[in-house]
Amino acid sequence: MISFKLLSEAGHLPAINKGTGAWFGSKTLNVDIGQNTVLLLRSPDGSFGAAISSSDSANAYKQTLVHLIKTTVARFSREGFPAALMEAAIVGGADNARWKWDRMLEIVKNDFTNIKKFDEGGLYYRTIHFDPKSGLVTVARKQANPNDWNPASANLSLESGTKGFSEGHAGGVVANATRFFREKTSFTALREVVIPTHLAETPDEPFLFWSAACSAGAEAYSYAMYIHRLLTRAKATCPFKVFATDINQKLIEGAKNGEYKANKNDIKEYRAYFQRYGEISGETVRFGKEIRQFISFGTFDLKQRPRRKGFRMIVCANVFQYYDDEARTHFLENFISAVRRPGYIFVGPVRDPIIHALRLKKLAKYKMLMVE
Repeated sequence: MISFKLLSEAGHLPAINKGTGAWFGSKTLNVDIGQNTVLLLRSPDGSFGAAISSSDSANAYKQTLVHLIKTTVARFSREGFPAALMEAAIVGGADNARWKWDRMLEIVKNDFTNIKKFDEGGLYYRTIHFDPKSGLVTVARKQANPNDWNPASANLSLESGTKGFSEGHAGGVVANATRFFREKTSFTALREVVIPTHLAETPDEPFLFWSAACSAGAEAYSYAMYIHRLLTRAKATCPFKVFATDINQKLIEGAKNGEYKANKNDIKEYRAYFQRYGEISGETVRFGKEIRQFISFGTFDLKQRPRRKGFRMIVCANVFQYYDDEARTHFLENFISAVRRPGYIFVGPVRDPIIHALRLKKLAKYKMLMVE
């Protein structure tokens, strides 16, 4: 029977495994699960145990877990223990990664009965030791600063934020949020202002769009599909390109594949786009070559001055909320250097004094800034 023991706040457990994986064996399993949730499996006689966890972002999380669980269950089966006989428990999962707890429970609830739940939530990083023989899972927790988990209070400097974002988080703030057609007003701006301006002033020149801090790339594909539709309907002859960048190399490599797990609401709402520019298989959306040719993915650190110029519009929806005013000013200066005039910049929170100092015009209806 799986049981739980929590060490004191000063307790420490060394771990040799971390990140994404399925660890299987008869001896103690030592895993640093960080902010994530872990699934523990145990044979009834205690001869084998497994720990399964994933640090993947939302787009890949379910697919990764399903694969890891399937592989692990098959291994238990070869040892003579079918899934119906195995003991299961879910442990950990920080408040800012609550969705992982919910998603994991949804995935396993039909495969294992009487799943135990231990040490849910809180502002912690966790390390676990799981002993299959006794069934005891021992957890050590490290307290996190609440401000690090609140995007509105993160207030990161340029230097403190770069390393965290390159690894997929910043000081405990998950920074790889992404979804299809995420910022509605930016698409309205494209339709009502940005595309009409470009076609009126430079109809034969390329329309260049930059999706900065694009995370896993769902937004970049959304903008590419939408721009292609707008230009096609306008019978425009200008070429276009969406440049999508992120500091996280792993996210960029995944985005290049053009395959995503979409939730049911997105599939229902954007089915016309997914079918026009790709194909839908269950909850999986795969984009075809027609739309992928218009997107260029690459890694880029936003604190660097971009070499490419001439963007008509830049969207950076993932970053500004985490940084202090000095960093926001720095990013905006870099964006201003990269847009053509008039140029449009869609970002997160920026205080009016910064907007005025940089001589930007606020387009309140679209939550967008204009470079004249």
